Amino acid sequence: MTTSWLSLARAEICQRDDLNNDITEVLRAFGKDDDDAPGPENLDPDCIYSDENEKVVLGDAAISHLENRIATELLDEIDADQACMFGRRFSSVSSLLKTTKDSATIMVSTEQLLRLALHRRTVQILSTTDPVLSKRKALRVRALVDFIWSQSLLLGLADSAAATTASDDVPQHPTLVELVQNLELHTASSTHYNEFVPGYHHATLEGITKDYGPVHINILRINLYKSKCRMTCLDARDINTDLSSLAQEMGAVAAISGGFFLYSEPDIEAPSKRTDPVGLLVSDGKVCSPPVFRRAAIMQRKEGSDNNEDGGMDLDKIGMDGVTCILKISSGRGDVTTPQTIELTIDQKDVKCIHRGDAEEFVVNTKKDDIGLAIVGDKVIAVSSTKLPIPLAGYILSFPKSMAPDYFFNDDVSISVQYQLPLSLENAMAGGPLFFSDKYDDCSMDLNSEDFRGSAPPVTFSQDETFDRNLLPRMGVGMTKGGEELCCVAVDGRNLDRALGLTLQGTSDLLKSLGCIKAMNLDGGSSKRMVIFDEKSEEHKVVCLSTTEIKANSESESDPSRPVHSAILFLSTRK
Repeated sequence: MTTSWLSLARAEICQRDDLNNDITEVLRAFGKDDDDAPGPENLDPDCIYSDENEKVVLGDAAISHLENRIATELLDEIDADQACMFGRRFSSVSSLLKTTKDSATIMVSTEQLLRLALHRRTVQILSTTDPVLSKRKALRVRALVDFIWSQSLLLGLADSAAATTASDDVPQHPTLVELVQNLELHTASSTHYNEFVPGYHHATLEGITKDYGPVHINILRINLYKSKCRMTCLDARDINTDLSSLAQEMGAVAAISGGFFLYSEPDIEAPSKRTDPVGLLVSDGKVCSPPVFRRAAIMQRKEGSDNNEDGGMDLDKIGMDGVTCILKISSGRGDVTTPQTIELTIDQKDVKCIHRGDAEEFVVNTKKDDIGLAIVGDKVIAVSSTKLPIPLAGYILSFPKSMAPDYFFNDDVSISVQYQLPLSLENAMAGGPLFFSDKYDDCSMDLNSEDFRGSAPPVTFSQDETFDRNLLPRMGVGMTKGGEELCCVAVDGRNLDRALGLTLQGTSDLLKSLGCIKAMNLDGGSSKRMVIFDEKSEEHKVVCLSTTEIKANSESESDPSRPVHSAILFLSTRK
């Protein structure tokens, strides 16, 4: 086997009883195999290859050198603000892992090995010439930094738990689920909840846990019957991206951030733009964005529809199957005096929907004499009877050419699209994955089955190289038995003192411990936000920590936070 920094690290770990064996798997991440570990053959994190592939010992300048490379070389994929933010995150993690002890007098530490992987894999990602990976540098750098930071925390927690177990003098911390149980947070009658408006209960879960370290989680429980809650899902960009101001303006009792949106994807092309919603969005009966991907969604049916007279809420998967695409066609040549309408229902009469989770290019079936339309939202951007690139947040609508009028291929034909869903929904917002549900016999998180695959957005999920091992800020929602309560959790993270964050599985376990029988994930990270109405001040306040930075302490009161691009508002219709 060829000697590399990875083989040297593996040998060091095998020879040492004080180093956790799990470190080996962490060091292998973001490489193709055990031999994929380019860089100097030593264990010094500050000895790296420069961008000219020359061996350079940078010492203390290694952090700033790589931060500058990140901020500069990612500009082909993301804007300058994002690139600088990713650079700062890298710098923060590297600095936090750097030990202050004299390296000449101590052995290689866990922190040094993690920092080694952070530096060497960052250089590897930035220097790749692979035609596919070279278009995903921003995504991979972002994922790597979060991954190394999360693993440093988890490995530290494991070591701490082992030391605590071995000592009778040190009190043992509960797991997150045990902490929820100890505080009886599975019921709104717990004294830890504050009923700030009839039917709306809020609690903040704080403490040290054995499995996730310090946690800071805001819990919102809404009794749907007592509150007569009406949900509104919005594209916040149309009104106000400050969630507290938006809630105030709309007269909401509480609000949370919504679903995924285009952000770090390298191939966002018009008519799509950064911050566009990904997947289903229904706002007050209007389908603003179709369910291109079959994913979990929080939804509220129209009153009196689908045998649901109360307009109740639900969590379930919904995709394009059974969706009717209503094409409105007009021509400038006078072929059509009034717009002609064609209704095509997906998965009926050879009508199909193909998205980025399936492929990046669609070849039309010429043997069946089919036709393909590239669609983004309500716009048809291309028509072809041969092949089409599949839009990032859109899809290809394929159907027999016999269903289209003769003038369909005229240059001056314009086509717009409207959607009729198989369910009569008043409001809905897609997220995913579905954590669990009593509706399905065997429902566990399955990202592939919810189209988190290929190059389907968000690519942070579809192309995840960490296998749900990242501790991140999260937003989740769940429902209790009989649909009585809606439970929302805003999980804080990226804060060493107050909140490390949770994995997806950890968020799922949290919602189950709160008494939910079905639950799903919404967009987390820097966009995660929860707002509730404060009766004393008569203001809407953000109750969770929101930051785009990785912090070692919580002293700053002016942390930056990303605007909320989609929002879910809860309004009371109780009289």
